[in-house]
Amino acid sequence: MKDSEDIRKIPESPDLQTGITYFRYSGEANTANLLKLSRQRAIERGIRDIVIASETGLSALKALEIYRGSGLKITVVTHYPSTTASPKGRIPIGINTEEYEGTRKILEKEGVAIVQGTRPFVPPSRIDWTVNTMEGMIDSTLELFGSGTKIAIETAIMATDAGKIQPGIEIISTGGTLRGLDTALVVKTCFSHEFFREFEVREIIAKPRYLVHEDYQYPDRNWKGDFEKYYERLKK
Repeated sequence: MKDSEDIRKIPESPDLQTGITYFRYSGEANTANLLKLSRQRAIERGIRDIVIASETGLSALKALEIYRGSGLKITVVTHYPSTTASPKGRIPIGINTEEYEGTRKILEKEGVAIVQGTRPFVPPSRIDWTVNTMEGMIDSTLELFGSGTKIAIETAIMATDAGKIQPGIEIISTGGTLRGLDTALVVKTCFSHEFFREFEVREIIAKPRYLVHEDYQYPDRNWKGDFEKYYERLKK
């Protein structure tokens, strides 16, 4: 028995020193800090690829500003063309829409890859948000860790499926709640059909400590951010 135990023994390696930041609030107010923390962790780990979830392009532009000169490769994953509810009515989402043409041109000029496609956890089999398909159960389970965690995992898969991220490597992927970014993970990504076999969440860089349970139009006290900047952009 002793010989078998020796054979199975895995050599130990020094523990990585890793800190996790827990934000008091969910939402857009954390975007800049989240991106700075992600940049630092990427440098510490030698990670080259960062995936930014951005429905309107504001988070993508902030990432471009904060990562400038770092050598990091930015891939932006955006929503398919649609609208979403906000306190002053619905606003368009999806960077490839006409409303955000200026933002898209800036990102493309800077060499940022933009991915827009079907969300793996919301395929055609998920008729609405109340039908318990396999994908819907995955979506709801990941929501236990926060909307940002779910989105960060989903966008990493989307970027890999689109061929913008190599499968099997460590990347940093980000997500948020309602608007903006509040969650960043170090993940080993994969193609969507290999999710349960290959995907790994290796580190939590930052996430909100509390979840948001209210409707999009009425963010509860655990959400913090500025909705006005999203309306101002639409007036230009």
